[in-house]
Amino acid sequence: MDLQSIKKDFFVFRNGIVADTLRKAGMPHKVIFGLQIPQIAAIAKDLTPSSELAEALWNDSEVRESRILATYLFPVDEMSLEKATWLLGSVRTPEESDMLAFRLLKRLPFASEILKEAEKDPGIPEYAVASLRNHLS
Repeated sequence: MDLQSIKKDFFVFRNGIVADTLRKAGMPHKVIFGLQIPQIAAIAKDLTPSSELAEALWNDSEVRESRILATYLFPVDEMSLEKATWLLGSVRTPEESDMLAFRLLKRLPFASEILKEAEKDPGIPEYAVASLRNHLS
């Protein structure tokens, strides 16, 4: 499935009330469909984890749901310490950092090393470090 097909799924599940609420709360994304996490999880179940697709979704940084869906699709066995640390440093919201830590980072055999690197890196948002720390404890 390609990015365009996935966005059609987002459109099917869109919720204007949730989207408006998130915008008013200050979400930085230009496009917010208003999907809730269970809806994003349902879309993820129909997709095969793939680095290529996950990276395309993560790089679609102006769409909230793309970033969250990406956290479901990064294959654990293809993730490096450098890539994982970069992902944590590139989060835009506490929601993204929490989903990244919960869906991917805590499952990596080197998760504690990511945390150590993140704690030393001033470029990684404190809320991202806290999300990972909370999911590892």
